[in-house]
Amino acid sequence: MRKRKKGRKDARYRFPDRTPPIDVVVDHIGARGDGVASAVIRSGHLDQRRPVFVPMALPGERVLAQPLFDIGEGVSCRLSEIVQASSERVEPACPHFGACGGCGLQHWAAGPYNDWKRERILTALKRAGVSAETVAPIVPASPGTRRRADFVMRRLSGATVLGFHERGGNRIIVIAECPILEPRLLMVARHLKAAAETLLNPGESARALINLLDSGPDLLLTLPGEPKLEALERLAEMAESADLCRLSTAIEGEPEPAVPVLERRPPAIRFAGVDVSPPPGAFLQATACGAEAIVKSVLQAVGSASRIVELHAGCGTLSLPLLRGADLHVVEADPAAVAALETAVRRSQPQHTFTAEIRDLMDNPLQPAELAAYDALVFDPPRAGARAQAECIARGGPDRVAAVSCNPATFARDARILTDAGYRLERVTPIDQFLWSPHVELVASFRRGAEP
Repeated sequence: MRKRKKGRKDARYRFPDRTPPIDVVVDHIGARGDGVASAVIRSGHLDQRRPVFVPMALPGERVLAQPLFDIGEGVSCRLSEIVQASSERVEPACPHFGACGGCGLQHWAAGPYNDWKRERILTALKRAGVSAETVAPIVPASPGTRRRADFVMRRLSGATVLGFHERGGNRIIVIAECPILEPRLLMVARHLKAAAETLLNPGESARALINLLDSGPDLLLTLPGEPKLEALERLAEMAESADLCRLSTAIEGEPEPAVPVLERRPPAIRFAGVDVSPPPGAFLQATACGAEAIVKSVLQAVGSASRIVELHAGCGTLSLPLLRGADLHVVEADPAAVAALETAVRRSQPQHTFTAEIRDLMDNPLQPAELAAYDALVFDPPRAGARAQAECIARGGPDRVAAVSCNPATFARDARILTDAGYRLERVTPIDQFLWSPHVELVASFRRGAEP
C-alpha cells in the first residue's frame, strides 16, 4: 500500500474561534458531499471571494456557516444555523448523523440525491471532454444491506469504545445503531466490544474489519501487538457467541499477512454458484445487490466474447460469472486472492479454460502485444484509476472493454484516453453501493470498430 503524501490539511490555516459566522446561500453539493456556497472572507490581511464548504447543507438553503479552516481550494465551515431550509430536506435515518463521519447525505430526499450521484458522472465526463451515448438511471442502494464494515476500537481509562471516527476528527463515535449496515455486523461489534478490554492496554487502538460472507461473519482484528492467552480465550468465546465463521488477527504496521486463529466453519462467499474462501479482510463489493448490478452490466458489455482478460480480479466477483461463457485469464496483485480464486475454480470444474497471473498492474500494465490474445477486457482498478493500463489498451486492446470504477474523476480521465484512440463509450451504468455518501460506483461499456 502506497503511503499518502502530506496534503493541504497539514498546512491549513485555522480561523480564530472569534470569527463570526457568515450568511450564505448554498449553490450545489460538491464532490465530497458538502454544500458549496461563495462568500467574501478575510483570510490573513486579505478579503477575497472564496468557495465555502458547509457539511449537511443543501442546495438553495440559506445558512449561517462558521469558518474553520482555509483548505486551499476554499474555506471549510461548520453549519451553525439553517436560516431557510430546502423543501428537499428530510429527517435523517440515524441518530448519529452529523457526528459520525460515515454518512454525509442522510438529510437529502432520495430523488435529488440519486440525481446528484448520476450527475457526478456526467460532470466528470464533460470536464474530460468525453461523450457517452447512454448514461443510465442510477441503480439505487437500500438501507441495511452493506456487508462490510471497518470499526475502530480504543481503550480509554474508564472504558473501551468501539465505533466509527467522528466527522473531521479522531474521536470515536460509539454506534448503537446504523441504518446502512447489515444488522449482523452490528451484532458482531457488540460482542467484540465486550471482549475488547483483554486486547488493549489503556490508550491503545485497534481496527475490526468484518465481512459478512455467505457462511457468516468473518472478523479480522488489526492489533497493536500479539494477543495474550487471556485475550485469545476471550476471543474464542466471542467468536462462539457472535457466530463467526472465522477470526483472524494482524499486527499493526507489520508486513506479515493476517493469521487465522479460529475457524468455526469454512469461510465462503458464493459467486455464480461457486463458493470462494476469501483471505482474511479480503475486498468485497460493499453490497450483494450492488455486486449483482455490476456483474449484470459487465456481462452485457463483453457480450459474446470467447476470450476475456480480467484485470484487478480480486477473488472472483466478476471472474466466475465471466468464466461461465468464455475462456478467462485473470490478473491480480494479491497472491492470497489469486490462490482463493484458483482453488474455487478447480472445485467448480469449468467447461472453459481458466488461467491466473500475479502482477502489479499499477507498475507493470499488460502491454498491447499481451492484450492481442483477447477479444474482450474487463478492468476494475482502485480509486486512482488505470492511466498506464488505459494507454496500453488504447494502443492495442480488444474491441470490447468493460470498465468498473468507484471514482468518476479518474474514470473520466481514463475514458478520454480510450475515446481518443477510437473507442466509443456506449453506456455508463451508475450504481449506488455507498448509501448517503458522496461515493458512486459505475460500469462502462466501450466498443471499437464498426457499429454492431
